[in-house]
Amino acid sequence: MGQNKQKKQGGMSWMFCVLFCLMVLFTLPGNVRADQDVILVLSSGAPPYHQAAGTLRDILLKQERNVRVLLAERLSRQNPAELTKRYSAELWVAIGSRAAGYLHRALPESVSLVYCMVADPDKSGLESGRKNIAGVSVTKTVKEQFEIIQEALPEVRSVAMLYRSSSIKSLQSLVDINAHLPENWILESVDIDTADSMAEAIAELFGRKADLIWTMADSAIYNRATVNSLLLSSLRQEIPVFGFSGSFVKAGAVLGLGTSPALQGEYAAALVLDLLDGKSVVSEPVSSGVSLVINKVVADRMGLTFSADIISRATIIGGE
Repeated sequence: MGQNKQKKQGGMSWMFCVLFCLMVLFTLPGNVRADQDVILVLSSGAPPYHQAAGTLRDILLKQERNVRVLLAERLSRQNPAELTKRYSAELWVAIGSRAAGYLHRALPESVSLVYCMVADPDKSGLESGRKNIAGVSVTKTVKEQFEIIQEALPEVRSVAMLYRSSSIKSLQSLVDINAHLPENWILESVDIDTADSMAEAIAELFGRKADLIWTMADSAIYNRATVNSLLLSSLRQEIPVFGFSGSFVKAGAVLGLGTSPALQGEYAAALVLDLLDGKSVVSEPVSSGVSLVINKVVADRMGLTFSADIISRATIIGGE
C-alpha cells in the first residue's frame, strides 16, 4: 500500500516537472530573463490595434524580449491592485486609449508604461511628466493641424466647430484652439448643450457659413449618426470638413489625419527598448505615423484643388 502511494506521488512529481519545464519553454523563449518581460494590452480586437501590436511584438521578439499579449477587457474585470501580482512585467504597453487609461490608473508609478494608438494622451492622464511614461499619439497638435489646413487650403479664413460647455475636454480644446488660431482667422463655435438636439446644433454650425468645419476626437460629440449627419450637410452646402481620423475622411470629409498602425507600433517598440535599456525618453507624446489624408472624390465634387506638393505628401482616397 505504501509502495503504491510512493509510486503515485513519484508519478505526480514527474508530471509536475514535465509541465513546469513546458511552461518555462513557452514562457521564456531563447535566453530572455523573466524580469525583462513586456506585456502588450490591446483596447479591443480591432484590426488597427492588432496591426500595431503585431509590428511591436515582432520587433521585440527579434531583440530577444519576452512578450505577452492581453485584452483590456480581460484585465478590467480584475482588481487593479492585484494586476502586478498576477502579471509580472518590467514594462507594459497600452495599445489604444481604453488600455492606456486603465493601465495608467492600475499600474504603480514605479512601473514603466509605453502607449500607442491613443487619440488623446492628456485625457488618459498620460501627459503626467513621469520619466517612465512615453508614447505615440494618433493625432497632431491643434497648432500642427491648423498649419496643415493653411498649406492644403490657403483660402480658409474661418473655421467652425462643435463643443460641449458641460465637458472639460471640450472647454480645454476651445481654449487650445483660440490660442493657436492663425492670425486673421475667425473661430465659430457652437455649444451642443444649448441646442435642443444634435440636428439643431449641426444646422447652426453650417449656418455660421465658415470656410471649414473642424472636428476633434471626442466620443461625447461624435458618433456614427453625428458623423453621417455632419458629412451629409457638408456635401449639400459644399462646406469642407477636416476629419480627426482616416476613417472620417474615407466617410466623406475632404481632408484630415490618418494613422499607420504599423508605424505606431514601430515607434512604440523603439521607446520600449530604450526604457528597458535604461535610456531616457521624451515624455511628451509624438505623432509618428500620422499624415494628411485627402478624399479626392469629395474634393472634386466641391471644386477644391490641392497643390502638387500637398498631393505628393498625402494619402489619397478615391484617386486614380
